[in-house]
Amino acid sequence: MTSLTISSWNIQGLNASAFGSKVNDPDFKHRLHNVDIQILLETWSRAQDDPQTPVGYREFSVPAQKDKSIKQGRHSGGILIWYKEELHENIKAIKKGDSHIWIKISSSVLTSQSDIFLCAAYIAPPESPYSKTDTYEVVQSEASHFQSLGHVLLYGDLNARTGREKDYVISDGNTYILGAANYCQESIQVQRNSYDNTTNKSGRKLLNLCRSLGLYILNGRTKGDSLGRYTLSSHVGNSVVDYAITDMNSTHINAFTVTPQTHLSDHSQLLLYIKSSNKPSSKPHQSGLYNLPPSFKWTRHSTIAYREVINRPDIKDQLTVFQNHTYVLSPQGVNQAAKDLHSILHTIAETSNIKKVNFKKSSNKQPNKWFDKECRTLRNNLRTVSNKKHRDPDNIDLRITHGVLQKNYKQILKKKKQNLISQNLQQLEEALQDNSFWETWSQIGSGSKKKHLHIQNGNIWLNYFKSLYKDIPKEELTGEQEHIIRRLHELEEKIKDFQNPLDTPITPQEVAEKIQDLRSKKASGMDGILPEMIKHGSPEVHTAICKVFNLVLSVGFYPQVWNQGLITPIHKSGDQYDPANYRGICVSSTLGKLFNSIQNKRILSFLTQHNVLNRSQAGFMPNHRTTDHIYTLHSLIKDHVHNTKHGKIFACFVDFKKAFDSVWHPGLFLKLLESGIGGKTYDVIKSSYNENFCSIKVNGKRTEYFRQARGVRQGCSLSPTLFNIYINGLAEALESSSAPGLTLHDTEVKFLLYADDLLLLSPTERGLQDSLEVLEKYSAAWALPINQKKTKVMVFQRKNAKTKSSCFTLNDCTLDEANSYTYLGLETNRSGSFKPAIEALRDKARRTFYAIRRNLYKLKPPVRVWLKIFDSVITPILLYGSEVWGPITYPDQPKWDTSPTEIFHLEFCKHLLQVHRSTSNNACRAELGRLPLLLAVQKRALSYWDHLNISSLNSYHHKALLANKDHPKPCGLQQLISTLIIQNPHEGNLTKYQIKALINDSRENYIREWRHDIANSKKLTIYQSLQREYKLAPYLEVLQDPKDRQILSRYRLSAHSLEIESGRHRQTYKSRENRLCQHCDQEALEDEVHFLLQCPKYSALRETHFQRLSALIPDFTSIEETRKLHIILGEEEPAVKISAQYVAECHRLRGT
Repeated sequence: MTSLTISSWNIQGLNASAFGSKVNDPDFKHRLHNVDIQILLETWSRAQDDPQTPVGYREFSVPAQKDKSIKQGRHSGGILIWYKEELHENIKAIKKGDSHIWIKISSSVLTSQSDIFLCAAYIAPPESPYSKTDTYEVVQSEASHFQSLGHVLLYGDLNARTGREKDYVISDGNTYILGAANYCQESIQVQRNSYDNTTNKSGRKLLNLCRSLGLYILNGRTKGDSLGRYTLSSHVGNSVVDYAITDMNSTHINAFTVTPQTHLSDHSQLLLYIKSSNKPSSKPHQSGLYNLPPSFKWTRHSTIAYREVINRPDIKDQLTVFQNHTYVLSPQGVNQAAKDLHSILHTIAETSNIKKVNFKKSSNKQPNKWFDKECRTLRNNLRTVSNKKHRDPDNIDLRITHGVLQKNYKQILKKKKQNLISQNLQQLEEALQDNSFWETWSQIGSGSKKKHLHIQNGNIWLNYFKSLYKDIPKEELTGEQEHIIRRLHELEEKIKDFQNPLDTPITPQEVAEKIQDLRSKKASGMDGILPEMIKHGSPEVHTAICKVFNLVLSVGFYPQVWNQGLITPIHKSGDQYDPANYRGICVSSTLGKLFNSIQNKRILSFLTQHNVLNRSQAGFMPNHRTTDHIYTLHSLIKDHVHNTKHGKIFACFVDFKKAFDSVWHPGLFLKLLESGIGGKTYDVIKSSYNENFCSIKVNGKRTEYFRQARGVRQGCSLSPTLFNIYINGLAEALESSSAPGLTLHDTEVKFLLYADDLLLLSPTERGLQDSLEVLEKYSAAWALPINQKKTKVMVFQRKNAKTKSSCFTLNDCTLDEANSYTYLGLETNRSGSFKPAIEALRDKARRTFYAIRRNLYKLKPPVRVWLKIFDSVITPILLYGSEVWGPITYPDQPKWDTSPTEIFHLEFCKHLLQVHRSTSNNACRAELGRLPLLLAVQKRALSYWDHLNISSLNSYHHKALLANKDHPKPCGLQQLISTLIIQNPHEGNLTKYQIKALINDSRENYIREWRHDIANSKKLTIYQSLQREYKLAPYLEVLQDPKDRQILSRYRLSAHSLEIESGRHRQTYKSRENRLCQHCDQEALEDEVHFLLQCPKYSALRETHFQRLSALIPDFTSIEETRKLHIILGEEEPAVKISAQYVAECHRLRGT
């Protein structure tokens, strides 16, 4: 008889300070093996924390609690229930409390005819501040209700000791009492045993609950635990506090066990085996999965070895033979040439001893790099003693030995982990000025960061992607689509071979240029060719590549080995068992991508030269960026809304459904021919699409290949251009429609198009509806599905203007009207204000920063590493689009300091320095050598001004620039330019050197203002005396411990609690002369000088540390107080550590 295995384990926190996540520990994985339902108690996890759900499981959770009166320390409690995906239809969460959760297990997977209502509970001990007096009453009331619906199972850590007392009502004499025989619990046949003889108050409550509801305790009377083993063993003692309690007939239970204790928790894991007649199969579906070929792994040392081998005579001979060989001008010849080139490149890599890596399934091996042989030996010893203690739990010697071994084991783990952290930090610091910083960054940390797919069934993935990329069946083609196919065949026969301006041979210069653009450290395709194998190739290798490329072009056939893609599904959001919530990332041949990048440059040049693409298209086009359309839209809103009486713009933000994946191939081929792209170039593109096959990567293997019959190829540089060609017909149809547009300088704007982001615009309601009808007709003919729920209408108008509801339809569906919409990454509202966008960017940046901080909390990176992370990761989020919104919203320094962007920047600075919010903004920035982000905005704005001026005269953003220049009132960007260059901004373009010089001037101006502000600040007297340069303070680099840095920062920046500062506060205000030291009788002003150099309370500390300082600085005791204070506050690098210790000890003594 099979069993449904249910585990309950008080894990005492999902994460351990010594070794990180317990979920990754091999002992934990071993205990989870073959468990159907895993209940974890005391997870200490908050609602926002990652549940770390293992692959193949779903979860229910109860977040840990934090009492408002308890300011410090972790959260308490927390429950996680992981259950196998196969049980999803048979398990349901039905009720939650603060310390328990009820789930229903369907009888369809049980031998019992009734459902089981399982209560997973963690009840805090009575002495805990989280204990509630009515918990047992609540559970009893709920259990009584669920008994009317099925069987009840209470399972978890109840912090109750029940000894050996009876948990049932004695049935003797029931026959003499009227009704008792009908309603009283049946006599329990097996007496309950227990190693724990103690009964406490909570235990008596639990026993009363059992007697009242007719429940019985499985501990001590069930196969597997007939002795009633201890469930908790700690330095305090042993006890039974974890229980399984039920009213099920014992014939439905196979066994119940208490497992030996591990280092993961003081509690033992409980395992309950309930008889199951129809449990869904838990074996992963691996049918139809194939091994992936091994791939090369390029390291820092590979380059030298690779170049040495490539210059060997035998390799040169192979390349010469390849170059001299004449291949047949046919698909077979192309395939053979590509195969031979791959063979040569593989030979070079293998001879260079470049390591080959096999794709492996996830295993239960220890993922932590620091877990070495010594750790494994200690773990094995601990397991052995733990098993002995489990068999002989009352043996004091074993208990003591186990405690000593476990303590030693955790100390060793902590030490090993700390050593690795120190090495990682050292490597990070060494890589700060090196291109290897992010490579080093990605390798730090001790745990495995690899995300595994929750869907392990290859057939589910195969069917999903097949459905996504399937062609339109012939019987479903519309009349318009049948016409498109006929038209395609007609053009292929008549004009295809005559449209061949792009068929000229590929030159070695074109190949060399694109090889330089190849990005290293990228995955190889199924052919195993890494970008480095091409980049570091010899001229002969590059000549061989050029030969293959020209053969491909002259035949018009794309090699089969380039036409195999491997899709890796990446979870976006939502249910991880729904494949629609994943985005497929496809990796294909590097050589194929290199060839397509050359083709893409040629095609883009052709399209630009012949003005093929509509000027509204800005997506993926040379000399275009997302901010172009943002700038154009804002200019239109300014002209037609804010500068026009009762002005309005009717707009519709169109959301295409998986636009790139929906491209209909016959339609794409027709668009290519209509755009003038034919000849062999057309043949190669068509070949690459007709014979494009993909497989899906699942758990280190791949599915069978399937043909991608729709959508553009992923990861191919040619794909965005092909999409622009495909959607260009829509742009032409909209532009030629009768719907009125918006005037912009000397042109009319009806829409803005950036790849698949379409914004329809009209000055009238009727005009917008007309454009929607054009869109509806085109999308139906060219198979471009629209997500009508996400397509939104917005009416741009002045902030206080009266709103009038309008009705717009698309495909017979009324579109929703929105008050705001995120367009090209920036939130846009009805009035066109950028303030919501700036706040949204601030929120995204803050969320990113604190996510990084959580991951690095225990790593404690140096200050310079934090600054690098902020500039590289956080600043691009904060300043996205700031070249447009910055000059308009916050044009100068005083206003900029009130912006959400700079406020968060200051929040980061103060967080890094660990000083309070009211600390001087200017001083905090200067301490870190940080300039206001306004300077970065100004630099972006200057570059963008230059970009606007040199843009195509016909582009919308250039027209917007001209419209702004013609307006009597200069726009924010013009005002900023005028301020910075103090000349007529209409004349001339700015070079990079001029921009750099202007920003340097801004920097010097700011620093002059900073010096003036610091000099006139009454609060920053000490900071003034330091006479600092505007750069990162040396002590922030010397001191590695944040706590040491914090103490110096607080006293340098006057962010302390000395009377000189606390007397300023409104609640405790004192006049300056009354802010006297309360720790001595000198009646002196308690400022930094008195505290650190004069107050007798600290004289002993002063004597000790000043002697140490004198050893480093011989004349220390005799120098003037001002310089002495500079040294104590960290201005002399050799003395920083001693100074920090001295200030910290004085600070602690003052607090006593």
